[in-house]
Amino acid sequence: MAEANDNPDLPGQIVGERTHLVIPSLPHWIERTVEFLRQKAVMGGACQETRSGRLLIALNEAITNAVIHGNLELSSDLKEKGDSFFAEALAQRCTDPTLASRTVDIVVDFDGNMCRWVITDQGRGFDVERILTRCMSDDPETLLSSGRGILMMKSFLDDVRFELGGRRVILSLSRYSGEERRCEYRVPYMVPLKVTPLKSDGVPDWTVTYEAASRNFSKHGILLLQQQVATTGKVLIGVASDKGIVHITAEVRHSRMLGESGMELGCEFAEPIGQGNPLPSPSPLASPQMEEAQQTVTDILEAYQARELPSHERRVHPRVVFNERVSILLNRRPEPIIGYACDLSKGGIAMITQESLPTEITIAFSPSQNRPVQKVRCRVTRCNLIKEGFYDVGAVFLRLEQKPSAPG
Repeated sequence: MAEANDNPDLPGQIVGERTHLVIPSLPHWIERTVEFLRQKAVMGGACQETRSGRLLIALNEAITNAVIHGNLELSSDLKEKGDSFFAEALAQRCTDPTLASRTVDIVVDFDGNMCRWVITDQGRGFDVERILTRCMSDDPETLLSSGRGILMMKSFLDDVRFELGGRRVILSLSRYSGEERRCEYRVPYMVPLKVTPLKSDGVPDWTVTYEAASRNFSKHGILLLQQQVATTGKVLIGVASDKGIVHITAEVRHSRMLGESGMELGCEFAEPIGQGNPLPSPSPLASPQMEEAQQTVTDILEAYQARELPSHERRVHPRVVFNERVSILLNRRPEPIIGYACDLSKGGIAMITQESLPTEITIAFSPSQNRPVQKVRCRVTRCNLIKEGFYDVGAVFLRLEQKPSAPG
């Protein structure tokens, strides 16, 4: 029974809801439709905010396939001839009265536990079995773009099914599946920071302040990358703000070696940020006061969220937070380099490495725990030094690498 002082959880009380949309086959409708469905799923309790990025990618793939490849009958093979060729063909299809008059039917059913998105186009369909066989193979050939999209959908959702010869896709997600173990949604935040160990009496030891780089950030804590072993259980983290350096007290919750010289430090802020907690009494640890630290963290998170709004999104494909280790394979180098992924999309990956990378690399990773490791050839589009020994790397996916054939 709910207590009188409980905060009403209205989304949690929803026992059934249906939404029915019919959208035109116009490419600029895709982004707005996907974001509308994502927001509705979060506000209605069908999807946790921490998983909404993955849902966004799955819906984007499904609706893009319905509009571009289904109703407009534009083959993914055209992309192999170049982006300009594909764009020109897309513009021509959008002006074809027969193709452009087709619509995409979207029905969303939520029963309080499972949410299903039924997306139906009016195209010719496709060979579902052939594409699914390619997606599930442990030794795939180079996949079509639609095949990669299906692989992403299957990785991020509980179930993906096709009907009507590929003209209908049914996406399913349980509101309770894959609950985030961390307290808050994390955002990639890769900047140099100052870290000051705290002595046993709680006084900062400013004489041994050192540099580190952040990997990700949330209301509750931060993940640091550094080149020295942690020597204390508490630290002050110096974060740059428009008012100068703000020091935030944090407890070291875990540490592990990264390669031969790096270390990853998981730190939890001494006071949860943005939770309405009273400020502690003045002490050497509150310099500046916790209120300023709270505001700094909140500003960082809000600035990141503003950049991630679809209307301001510059990338072709939406991103999700993907914090996993990846292996980076280089030509003429027998041992792989270890990278630490920050976010992932259908089109590419962002990560942190401990050395500069060449223009073309191969990355070995798995998009989810139940999927085999894939090797993807990539083009490095940025490799910026964050601080000595750590690089912010962005890479665009080119193709899946084929496994070498077994000797006959």
